[in-house]
Amino acid sequence: MALKFLSDEWCAAAMEAINSNQAVYDGFQDPESFDHPMFLGLQDKDVTTYFTFKGGKLTEWSNTPSTGPVDFGLVSKVKYYREAAEGMSEAGKLLMGGQLKLVEGNVQLAIRNAEAFNHFLRTFGQIDTDWEV
Repeated sequence: MALKFLSDEWCAAAMEAINSNQAVYDGFQDPESFDHPMFLGLQDKDVTTYFTFKGGKLTEWSNTPSTGPVDFGLVSKVKYYREAAEGMSEAGKLLMGGQLKLVEGNVQLAIRNAEAFNHFLRTFGQIDTDWEV
């Protein structure tokens, strides 16, 4: 059964898939010290999810707003997340082209960890997703 994109159930499935994807971990510049609270949101909808990496692994991911500062945040339209998930576009190119918009944090963090970021979004394609948000 397809999970609604960015729902709490989808986030739990994504967290499991991403933590199981060695390419995400290996793509970090320094995975052991990759400790960052982050968010992903939708540009055209009022949907934001919050997640935290500790030691290069996701420790939480939900729609519950973060209580502290966030190190990195992106927003985009569903279609661009889907393009990255389906391998039609690389995350870094979407970011540099403005389809994924950095609204919080340092672009250097994204650039230094572009390989991990690409695998992170590509992993979304492993989840049976209902993209109609």
